[in-house]
Amino acid sequence: MANDLKGKIFLVTGASSGLGRAIATLLGKAEANVIAIARGEEGLAVTQERVEQAGGRCLCIPFNLLKMDDYGKLFLALKDQVPHLDGIVHCAGFLTRCAPMQYVKPKKFQEMIDIHLTAPNLLTQMMFPLLKRSPAASVIFTSCDMATENQSNWHGYGLAKRALPYVAAMWQDEHPDKAMRFNTINPGRMRTPMFERAYPGLAPDTVPVAMEIAPAFIYMLSETANAYRGQHLQAAELLTQFQAETFK
Repeated sequence: MANDLKGKIFLVTGASSGLGRAIATLLGKAEANVIAIARGEEGLAVTQERVEQAGGRCLCIPFNLLKMDDYGKLFLALKDQVPHLDGIVHCAGFLTRCAPMQYVKPKKFQEMIDIHLTAPNLLTQMMFPLLKRSPAASVIFTSCDMATENQSNWHGYGLAKRALPYVAAMWQDEHPDKAMRFNTINPGRMRTPMFERAYPGLAPDTVPVAMEIAPAFIYMLSETANAYRGQHLQAAELLTQFQAETFK
């Protein structure tokens, strides 16, 4: 399955740590070309090293997704360097702490909406000309448990994540005649800095590391997952399918 990713070009946001870095690293192992986007330059440098050590190529772009007026510049920079995009994985996100809605300041609420909902939608829109040049591009939005579960204290983060499955379905419905796939994946709880901030009372070793979850995203970027279109998917179920395809 990984062979069909060799030489392809994928953009991964939030690639300086956690799930984004894990996905970028596995893409490197599949000998793909990775465009890694994140705010932290030091973290991106580590990601680049891991991708290239794994066998892929990596272009790192320090970029703040909250600066939406700069998206056009990002597109112009990329269109002169890459012929197309075979996929985008939207992993960028942050959460300082969980809190009841009544205590969340407007600026923080807006940031949660912008980074987790507005940014992935706008970035997809901006990169759409490059996605259209691919024979079969795959766009993945990263959701969470709040997409289907009512949980307290997640304010703008939870609201944004719940909207993402509709975003993916809308993109898919608007382009039924193109060989593009738009899906949402819930990775579940992972051992990341965000997990430690959101669940300070739980031991990190009770949940898997990001590298254990990342194969679900790699599977969805491959042509093997071509039947999935406009769906909200659970990483745990995809991992089972991934293993079945790998050991055929």
